[in-house]
Amino acid sequence: MTLVRRITWILVSTAIILALIGASTWFYLNPTPPRQQLFTNGVILTMDQDNSVVESILVEDDRIIAIGTEEAMEEMASFDATVVDLDGMTLLPGFIEAHGHFPGSGLDAMAADLNSPPIGDVLSISDIKKKLNDQARSLDKDEWILGFGFDDTLILERRFLNRDDLDSISTTQPVFVMHISGHMSIVNSFVLDQMGIDDNTPNPEGGEIVRDAKGRATGLLKETAQENIRHEALNAGPSRLFDMLADSVRDYLLQGVTTVQSGLTPPEQLTPMGYLVTAGLIPQRMVFWPDEDLARDIEQGQINPINNDKVTTGALKLVTDGSIQGYTGFLSQPYFKQPKDKKATYQGYPSQSPQALKDQVAQWHQRGWQLALHANGDAAIDQVLDAIEQAQKDHPREDTRHIIVHAQTARHDQLERMAKLGVTPTFFPSHIYYWGDRHKNLFLGQDRANQISPLKSASDKGVRYTIHTDTPVVPIEPLLLVSNAVNRETSQGNTLGEAEKISVIQALRATTIDAAWQVFREQDIGSIEPGKLADFVVLSDNPLEHARELETLDVVQTWIGGVKRYDRDQFRTRE
Repeated sequence: MTLVRRITWILVSTAIILALIGASTWFYLNPTPPRQQLFTNGVILTMDQDNSVVESILVEDDRIIAIGTEEAMEEMASFDATVVDLDGMTLLPGFIEAHGHFPGSGLDAMAADLNSPPIGDVLSISDIKKKLNDQARSLDKDEWILGFGFDDTLILERRFLNRDDLDSISTTQPVFVMHISGHMSIVNSFVLDQMGIDDNTPNPEGGEIVRDAKGRATGLLKETAQENIRHEALNAGPSRLFDMLADSVRDYLLQGVTTVQSGLTPPEQLTPMGYLVTAGLIPQRMVFWPDEDLARDIEQGQINPINNDKVTTGALKLVTDGSIQGYTGFLSQPYFKQPKDKKATYQGYPSQSPQALKDQVAQWHQRGWQLALHANGDAAIDQVLDAIEQAQKDHPREDTRHIIVHAQTARHDQLERMAKLGVTPTFFPSHIYYWGDRHKNLFLGQDRANQISPLKSASDKGVRYTIHTDTPVVPIEPLLLVSNAVNRETSQGNTLGEAEKISVIQALRATTIDAAWQVFREQDIGSIEPGKLADFVVLSDNPLEHARELETLDVVQTWIGGVKRYDRDQFRTRE
């Protein structure tokens, strides 16, 4: 990490810490829980090995000390234990973000929300320009004009933005729009000039500088071509970063998420964020997935990561392809309907050659790291499994729990390989709701679309998996996520892949205890058992009895370490 980046993040983190300390919002208070608390008069889903349902929990300080009947727990409790009356509601372990990009859910605090329905309200390029112009009027002349959530397949024009569109916003300050997939961005001419990109600039490995029919760079940058500029654009200054962080903390608490993930952490973020979490200024627990630069800094002793009950350093994140909806996911067969600038045989592309990936996986595997490899297309999944198999053959290790992130188009034969190799996928069934109809009609066709996020097949083949929302790609909505896995219903009301539905309890486990297991935290979180941390979510109704209406249930309370961090009724009063 360069000295400039270190200094920048010292200043940024200091500003954020001071702002959070000075914040009056109740989310950032860090109270000590009562010595003992007795949770009773509700339905308690433990997510233990037997999926036990119990009547009562006894908590001491920040940990569970006993579970059982109301009578037994009352006998064990001290005379001054605080009684928490669940009033017939359902309590279960706090939701764990199996893969996401905290604090990305707060992007709307620093960038224009360009999402189309069902997430946002953008219907056309004119809507986009209005939102970007509105933002530009609120900024200083040297600040970045930012947008996120743009989806070319949902707007009226059915095309990507280009540099000319964004030049109409400004030609004298940087304009940056991030695609809904996160795997591509569009910038204006000002940014292209600042980056030194012209019509003759070669494509980087694993990326593309898109050009029009005349060879002119359009401003659309795919995959590795956008990485440096995205980092700079989103590092938009202490004030906007604080707003994003505060909004994200709020988003996750309101959804019952007690453990969040920073799914590709650069070196300059680890220490500041670790301090914020440890101090309780960010109340959730956090798992950091470092990038390669951060992993090297950790190994070389340049950064000493914080690891405690609140903060852990997890898997090293690597990216092997792009996104299906961005046409950059690497498939073994061509896309169902091709974009206008691609041949009929276009299958997407990998981030690097198969041998380069094998070398990369081998070196980090040999050095003892757990690996989390992003792979959406089945051809990319083949390359990942080949690399892991070779690494294990050359350098055998036990219980690696290497992760395939998204694994959207995993085939049955690949699930069998995952089971054999001990590889654990984290699936993205939210795609069924948000993109399912377009997967069927545009990207993959009916047969492959029916098989995306093949949860039932994975279960049948003995593959332990998790589910996630990849926020900010889609909102952090654990109950809708669980519904997507159980009902596989698209936003247009169609069922996609009936044979791949799983039960409510399987889906809940995939975002609680299995999510804890996937990041080696199953001894502390993920289920309600004696000795574990008291992280809970309280729901208005029992999800086991509402399989068809899961997303309509309310998150009533969120508890972290025995402290009630969110209460729906109190929050409404404060609003």
